[in-house]
Amino acid sequence: MRNKWKKKTLYIASFLEDDIDDFGNKISTYDTPKFIGKENIQPLSGTSEVEEYGTKVSKMQKVLIDYDKYLGKFKENDLAYIEDTTPENERVNGDNANYRIDSVREQNRKIAIYFEKLPNK
Repeated sequence: MRNKWKKKTLYIASFLEDDIDDFGNKISTYDTPKFIGKENIQPLSGTSEVEEYGTKVSKMQKVLIDYDKYLGKFKENDLAYIEDTTPENERVNGDNANYRIDSVREQNRKIAIYFEKLPNK
């Protein structure tokens, strides 16, 4: 049954720092995106998730990944490339990203990562 699920390609660009440009605008910089793999990324739908995120639940997705392999590799504000989006032909790291990591939650054997869709993507 699991073989029928369509796994989505996942790339992550790690957040490096925020800076201010000459006009006082905040500019975030990101590391070169890294290919994580094909993962089972799902939209949020559970009652507790709806209670936590409210109306923005429709803009959220979640993935469970292996604890031992990925512990400490992701953090809030990292950018993600999901839904057939890739970092190919980017001029600036993160330009093609369509999601931001909202929350990273360590669990017993897995890590739950919650993604929020970026505006205008």
